[in-house]
Amino acid sequence: MTTEATPEITQYLKDNRLCVFATGRKDGSPQQSLIGYQFDGKEFLLGGNATSAKMRNLRRQPRASIAVIDGRRVLLVYGRARLVEDATEMEKLQQRFGPRTPPGGAGGRPQVAGGGAPARGPMGRRVNILFTAEKYIADRVGG
Repeated sequence: MTTEATPEITQYLKDNRLCVFATGRKDGSPQQSLIGYQFDGKEFLLGGNATSAKMRNLRRQPRASIAVIDGRRVLLVYGRARLVEDATEMEKLQQRFGPRTPPGGAGGRPQVAGGGAPARGPMGRRVNILFTAEKYIADRVGG
């Protein structure tokens, strides 16, 4: 267990792009979502529909966790999330984190004129989640 992202943890997070993001429901039970993420070496950027269960949960309780799983390799991250709904702040975050691309660089998020992602897609209004890690459990990251 560590409170800092070691070089091994950072590389593992950059080699992967999907996680199970867990928040707490009102009744205390877990809500889990398979979601893509970006990691800048310090914080995670995630996103989703403004009205989704995970967003409702985070508005009530900002504590959350991430599980990044690659076969038998597992990294757990516990921390706090902050919802970012302001379009200007969301654009700044996207500039900070760069374009979202899967490992290997192929594909990624479709871009719109002027850069960034559309504010309203087919799934509704999008918001960002800025997740700050407080604890990493990386017992099985090395294989």
